[in-house]
Amino acid sequence: MNQNGAQINFIEDEAKYRCQGDWTVLALGNLSAKFRGAWLPSSEKLVIDGKEIKKFDSAGALALVTCVDELKEKNNQVELHNFSEKQNELIDLIESKKEAITYKIPAPEKKNILYQIGKESENKLIQADGLIILIGDLCVKFFEAFGNWRRFQIPSIISNIFSTGIQALPIVALLSFLIGVVLAYQMGLQLATYGANIFIAYLSGMAIFREFAPLITAIIVAGRTSSAFTAQIGSMKINEEVDALLTMGLSPTELLVLPKVLGLLIVFPLLIFWSDIFSILGAMIMAKNMLGIGFDDFLQHLRDSVGLSQMMLGIYKAPVFAILIALVGCFQGFRVQSSADSVGSQTTKSVVQALFLIIIADAIFSIIYSWMKL
Repeated sequence: MNQNGAQINFIEDEAKYRCQGDWTVLALGNLSAKFRGAWLPSSEKLVIDGKEIKKFDSAGALALVTCVDELKEKNNQVELHNFSEKQNELIDLIESKKEAITYKIPAPEKKNILYQIGKESENKLIQADGLIILIGDLCVKFFEAFGNWRRFQIPSIISNIFSTGIQALPIVALLSFLIGVVLAYQMGLQLATYGANIFIAYLSGMAIFREFAPLITAIIVAGRTSSAFTAQIGSMKINEEVDALLTMGLSPTELLVLPKVLGLLIVFPLLIFWSDIFSILGAMIMAKNMLGIGFDDFLQHLRDSVGLSQMMLGIYKAPVFAILIALVGCFQGFRVQSSADSVGSQTTKSVVQALFLIIIADAIFSIIYSWMKL
């Protein structure tokens, strides 16, 4: 504990405050807060005595001025006694600059809900405009690449196939297997009640082939791949690598976006087929253990009642899902600003927006299939 710490004590009989110790930035501590929280006289003529002050700097002068202001708010008349000429000059300087020293940044103006809705709508329109521009640029680069096959960046496409497809096989297989188990279990409980056990193959096959396998695959890929694309391009933008490509006259869309889109287009149908296999495997095992339906009977009824056509309806969704995931991930990567927080923010946005668009696209496919009576 500092023995020379700043102190201000009230002597009630003399109506005087006595200042003691070092009134410096290192010795003040929370003097002003203690003074503000203590009992203060009101409507009196008070004296502040600075005779016993050992050291005095601008921080001490500011603390003294603060104490004087607190006393004046209580309608007291305050006089300073036994302060040296230099100390008084320092106090006068603080008094003259008090408005600047005590200035507080005003709180930001609160906007009403209509303003927030309008601002968010404007941001979404700007994003939609940027995404359309990226799609147009991608189409131009895609057709231009047909004149020179090297512009397709085959090594980069293969690398993206490996990272977005091959490395995703274990997690897709595991989650698809569990989805198949859950579906068969939930459906089997109802079918066993009516003695319609064999229909488990039809119901689980339809649900898996048409909806669950494509949707689960798209969700997994969006979580893994869309965020990875955003982080990769965003890091390049922070490091000014994207600007370097533009300076060299190269197209970031052709070098960064096109290989990712093509790689995901190639591997996505295979991922859905992979998901179909493990989802059906999970449903078969649950049907065997729960309903006593053999593997041969399950597959036979699956082929006769569902068939290859229903599986293809799910695979037809692959190109749309792949394009949405790749474009959203790359687009949000290009929107990254020069900060690490921006990378995290845009990565989150890319996953959320990709999932949102996937759900919308899946709903549109369901409507189209319903119109076509498929």
